[in-house]
Parts: sequence; C-alpha cells; structure tokens
Amino acid sequence: MGRRRLQSALVGLAIGVVLADSSVVTLALPDILARFDVEVPTVAWVLTSFNLLLALTAVPAAYAARRRPKAAFAAGTLVFAGASILCALAPAFAVLVAGRCVQAVGGALVVCAALDLLLAVLGSDARAAATWAAAGVLGAALGPAVGGVLTQLAGWESIFLAQAPLALATLAGLAGLGAVAAVPGDVGRPHVAANAALLLVSGALAAALFLLVILLVNGWRLEPAVAGLVVTVMPAAAIVAGRLAPRVGGPVVRAATGAILIGGGLAALAFLPHAGVAWTVPPQILVGAGLGLALSALTEHALAGRSPQAVHGGWTIASRHAGVVLGLLLLTPIFTASLDRNQDEALAAATAAVLDSKVPPLDKLRLAQDVLAEVDRAEGRVPDVGPAFAERVEGESGDEYRGLWAEIEDQLDRAATNAFSSSFLVSSLLALAALVPIGLSRGEVGV
Repeated sequence: MGRRRLQSALVGLAIGVVLADSSVVTLALPDILARFDVEVPTVAWVLTSFNLLLALTAVPAAYAARRRPKAAFAAGTLVFAGASILCALAPAFAVLVAGRCVQAVGGALVVCAALDLLLAVLGSDARAAATWAAAGVLGAALGPAVGGVLTQLAGWESIFLAQAPLALATLAGLAGLGAVAAVPGDVGRPHVAANAALLLVSGALAAALFLLVILLVNGWRLEPAVAGLVVTVMPAAAIVAGRLAPRVGGPVVRAATGAILIGGGLAALAFLPHAGVAWTVPPQILVGAGLGLALSALTEHALAGRSPQAVHGGWTIASRHAGVVLGLLLLTPIFTASLDRNQDEALAAATAAVLDSKVPPLDKLRLAQDVLAEVDRAEGRVPDVGPAFAERVEGESGDEYRGLWAEIEDQLDRAATNAFSSSFLVSSLLALAALVPIGLSRGEVGV
C-alpha cells in the first residue's frame, strides 16, 4: 500500500471509529443497565449524551481544526482515547456519561480536522469529501454489529478498551504529512437544505440503528453477538450501494433515492408479519442501500463548492447527530409506551392461556405465579418464561407444558414486534420528509 493510501486509510479509520460511537453501545445497553442502578430511560443517555455533545461541538471544533488541522486531529485523538479508557473503567453511571461527553468533544475535533487532512493527502476537494463521507457512513452502520459482538465476547467495557488503541494507531497517519495550511477566505453560509435533509434522514436512521437492535435483544431475546451479526446486513448493503452510487446519478438523485429506500425499509419493519430474524433481512437491505446512497450524497452535496470544507463538514456532523438526538427523543417514548401496552395485553392473554390449558389444574396457579416472577425479573426486557417451564416439561404432562410454553412465547414475541410498529412508521415518515429539503436543494448544485 502506498504512503498516501495508507495515510487516507488511517484518517478514514479515525472517522469511522468516532462516528461508530454514535451507535456502538446500543446492544450493550442491557448490560450497562444491569451494571449500574439506574432506570431504563436514564441509561439511554449513554447514547444521547454522545450524539448531543457531538452535535453541539462540531461547528466550533471545525473552526478550531481549520486553523491547525494536524494539531486538532492529534489533540482530538488523545482526548477521545483517554475518554474511552475512562468510560471502560467508570465506577458510576455519571462518570460513564461524563466520559461519553468528553469522547464527543475529542471526536468532533478528529472528524472535522480529518477532512482537511484528506484534502492534503488526496489533493482534491471532491475525493476528500467522498472518502470522508464514506468512512462516516461505514462507521455509523457498523457500530451496532461491532458493539454487539464485543459485548457478548468480552463485556461492554471492551468496546471502549478497543477504541483507545485503534484511535491512537490512526496518529500514524500524520507521519510524513507536511504542514497543512489553513484554508484562506471567508466562510460562506452552510448548505441549509442539504443539512436539513441530513438531519431528517439521520433521525429516521435512529430507528434502524437503534430500535431494530433493541427489538432483537430486548424483544426477541437474541444474544448481543447474534443480534450484532444480524444487523451486519445493513452495512453490507450500504457498502454495495456506495460502490454502485455513481451509476445512480448526481447527489440530489442519489439522496432522493436513498431517502425513499430508507422510508420503504422502515415501513416494512413496521409491518413484520411474524417475529423472526429472516423477516428483517429484506427491510435491512432497503435501509442499508438507502443509507449508503443518502448520507454520502447529502454530505457531498453540502460540501460541494464550499470553502473551507472543514467548517462546512462541521455543519454536516452537527446536522447528522442533531438528527440522531431528535430520533431518540421522538421515538423512545413512543415505543416505550407501546411496549408497556402490548406486554400488558400479551400477559393477559398468556394468563388466560394458562387457565384454559389442559395442564394439571392444581399447578395452574403456581405456573401463573412462576411466569409472573420471570416477568418481574426481566427488568424492562421481554421476559424469557423458559425457567418457569424447565422442570415441568419433563413430567407426564410434558407435551401440554411445551405447547403452552410455545403459545406464551408467541404472544410475547408478537407483543414486542407490534410495540415497535408505530416507531418504525414515524421514522419512515421522517425519511420521506427529507425529500422536501432535497427537492429544494436541487438548483444549488447540479444533479
């Protein structure tokens, strides 16, 4: 690999590591909840705090990076790596959230400075913007999958412990890179329409990147590593779509196509006919392809013809992560209320199934109590009622118990699946709403 390709790869890795952080702990949230004595809505701040601080600090970081890109990249990397170690070793939840906030500040410096570094390495605004956008898309898409596998294999702390050396390794990309001069000239206004579309699309993607993995783990009781492998469909589709993107058309056409694909995929997730991993694959392909087209196209569209790119890159990062925060704040209460409502209905149906079943009459009440005990132990997750049936299926009435067990689990799976429908539909509308600013931006840069 040539020196320039290695430098651009290392800078791209830094971008991917930082932007993966917006979603990498999604599959670790149940374990983090178990580690710290906090409520379910509170643990969501592990996600929200990072995205909120990144949105708030991206533009100031971009102005700082404009002056001294190499120094900003190095400083941001050191801050991000140090904060990652703090998160891994956090003795209390407040320390973890504080570490996430510091990560976001360091990450903002890294991502914004990286755009000017790529320009220095590649020598072309267009190539630098395309590489920068692609690295960000892959990082965001791969985050849940990587986080799920690491959580399953080595615990949630390993996510942050792995980030620190990866981030520090990217500093090698500065070696042999000469002084990167600040880009002269006044900063023009940001591309309002493209950034507004980025905000809406990113808000919609919160459902795909966050709610889907929560459905898989908390709703369908998959192990984090398995759920992580399931959601690799999205980044795989994003990679393929990114390679085919030049054949689709200009940035506006690609952005509109991507928004429609995301909206369609999310709508399909809202109407899953059954609980089952296979049913999520076609919608994930649509969402992933849309992600690969829309985010990169809108980012390039927002940067095209605007100088200095680092500053306008800061606006795109701010828009994207403000959109993620919007999605989290908008969708979380919707699916939480729906989950509570559907679980209550499912438990009522399960209780009726126990009472109407042909299991020994004297055991019906004890079985119902054991099932409710598993519900209490679930702590906000869809319960696994298997322990209530474990010993009973071995007796003379084993077939009756096995049938009842399957019926109750089916009720709970359907309740979890239905609970996410409203959130997926709302997020689909967010993606389609992005077509309005995409259309308004049509005349600013050629399609």
